[in-house]
Amino acid sequence: MIKRGFFGVLCVGALLGVTSIANAAPITQNTDPNTVDYGNSVACGGGGVTAENSYYRVFDLFGLGIPASGIRSVQFGVDESAGGPQDVFIKFYTLNSTMVQANLVPFGPIYTVTVPDQQASLITVPLNPNLSFDTQDQIVVEINSPDGDATGTAFYIGSNAAGQSAPSYIRSEACAAFGLAEITDLAVAGFADMHIVMTLDVGACGDGTAEADAGETCDDGNTDDGDGCDSNCTATACGNGVKTAGEACDDGNEASGDGCDVNCTVTACGNNVVTAGEVCDDGNVSDGDGCDSNCTVTACGNGVVTAGETCDDGNTVSGDGCDANCKPTGCGNGFVTAGETCDDGNSVDNDGCDSNCTPTACGNGVMAGTETCDDGNTANGDGCDANCTPTGCGNNIVTGGELCDDGNTVGGDGCDGNCLNPACGNGFVGVGETCDDGNDTNGDGCDVNCTATACGNGVLTAGEVCEDGNTVDGDGCDSNCTPSICGNGITTAPEECDDGNTDDGDGCDSNCKLPACGNAIVNEGEACDDGNKSDGDGCDSDCSVTACGNGIQTLGEECDDGNNVDGDGCDASCKSTGCGNGVVTDGEDCDDGNDVDGDGCDSNCSATACGNGVETEGEQCDDGNTTAGDGCDANCRVESNGEGGAGGAGGGAGGSAGSGTENVEGGCDCTVAGESDAKTSVGLFGALFAALLVPFRRRRRSARA
Repeated sequence: MIKRGFFGVLCVGALLGVTSIANAAPITQNTDPNTVDYGNSVACGGGGVTAENSYYRVFDLFGLGIPASGIRSVQFGVDESAGGPQDVFIKFYTLNSTMVQANLVPFGPIYTVTVPDQQASLITVPLNPNLSFDTQDQIVVEINSPDGDATGTAFYIGSNAAGQSAPSYIRSEACAAFGLAEITDLAVAGFADMHIVMTLDVGACGDGTAEADAGETCDDGNTDDGDGCDSNCTATACGNGVKTAGEACDDGNEASGDGCDVNCTVTACGNNVVTAGEVCDDGNVSDGDGCDSNCTVTACGNGVVTAGETCDDGNTVSGDGCDANCKPTGCGNGFVTAGETCDDGNSVDNDGCDSNCTPTACGNGVMAGTETCDDGNTANGDGCDANCTPTGCGNNIVTGGELCDDGNTVGGDGCDGNCLNPACGNGFVGVGETCDDGNDTNGDGCDVNCTATACGNGVLTAGEVCEDGNTVDGDGCDSNCTPSICGNGITTAPEECDDGNTDDGDGCDSNCKLPACGNAIVNEGEACDDGNKSDGDGCDSDCSVTACGNGIQTLGEECDDGNNVDGDGCDASCKSTGCGNGVVTDGEDCDDGNDVDGDGCDSNCSATACGNGVETEGEQCDDGNTTAGDGCDANCRVESNGEGGAGGAGGGAGGSAGSGTENVEGGCDCTVAGESDAKTSVGLFGALFAALLVPFRRRRRSARA
């Protein structure tokens, strides 16, 4: 890098355009934009010449309230230009990021300025036409001096050390070793006092002066558009670059097809300007009016669906989704395309060309007419058979598992409803069958004779002991399929009941008779049961053992009141309560079971004795007491009349014979002891003899009070 001051070369330079354009609005970042400090600037180079150098300033015009305008001129300082006239280039960029070469976006032309030798001067370069801008980005101005090695020239940008409001920049590939291959702030490069002198003259359209050099054709003193003189100081008109009322755009020219057409409408179909790619343009985007919304003549195949069309793909090729008649490619649009064998323009079936565009027929995949299915083939057994009926028994097609198929599901007509030959076990309930489960297994609900598994169907199955094919009871095999016997749960003759067991006392006894005395089963409360109601056979009719006191009067008993109590009308010996029954009861002194007197217990059931009212052997009388003077004395002798001679028949003779009885006055007989003993002996012998005779004679017993 060389600094101008090192050479000490004094050059006088000429000033080009030292005054600014009239009514310009100068914009500068220099505190003193009019002074160049000679020898204050640097450039890259050597040997008295400079290499290629670029100097930059960045202007934020949008930030200054100038979003759009025109740059009329650029003024920059020259520290020194030596070696003869040389070209310097002015370039413009926009910048919306950091200040590096890659972020610079060029705009406008490159302006060439021929600079003669000079020192410490200012050069003003008019831009004609003005360089218009309309941006929020910053605007970068580059002053570029070419490499002077070939021409022997040197160029130093003008600068001063006065203040500046924004940085000055330099870039030079020749000083890459110093880090200047990229745009660099001069202060960062070590030259903080080198403030490049530069001023932009930004035109002020609207100041009332029409500046032809600045490209103005009018200036009405304002920046209003549409008032005859627009904000760019050109007459209000389509093509002046200012969009005004009635214009959709204005690109400043009268060319069409460049985005904004000659009528200041955006280049597009429907703006009434026929541009490239359009066949017509009627100024609207209506379809079907002769020029459609895509600016082609209304017709099938122009890409616009209009009346009578259901599609339009922009061609008249069929089979590409939209056929040549502008209907979607498909069966029923009237055009036969790939995969169709016919197309009658409708989706009606059974009219000769079905809705899948195949001729109406079984096997074309469309169920039509009398078909109940159609799977698109004539194969059998695949769900839809060759006659277009669902695969199944009764469709008249014999398929897998069928032995016959007569076109119906009627049984008994030679082919049963399951398409098997009629037979028990074929799975179809035919004539004479109540069930058919398709097997010969018994006990599974349907037995081998095709009757429901049940007692009485003639097939012996689990749980059955016998099976005679009916539910009649008492025929050897009862209705519960058990042999007709007591205890099988079926009451048959001569059973009174049958509770299905042989338990006694549960309501139906083991001999199938109801619990009762006389059913031959000893139940609770019975002492015996001989199966009859006869008494006296060992077990009486009340099922008590034949015995006195059981309440049943049997042979040998006069009565039986069911107890062994005496004196209650029927004594414990089962004889009626009375004297002579052998039971001493109330009012009796004894009872020897007979009515013989003089045997120790007389017929009135009092002990044989004088005074008991029964005249027995040795007694002449017995009046039931031992009271004398009542005709029969205490010794049971007939009393005399008091004279001692009267004895009556049977008695007097004894007295006269000296029987040992002595008549005493007053009717008292006296018996000699010896005589009495003799009588007594004779009486006892007589009693014994009488007792021996009792069994051999009937006796009649009379009741006694």
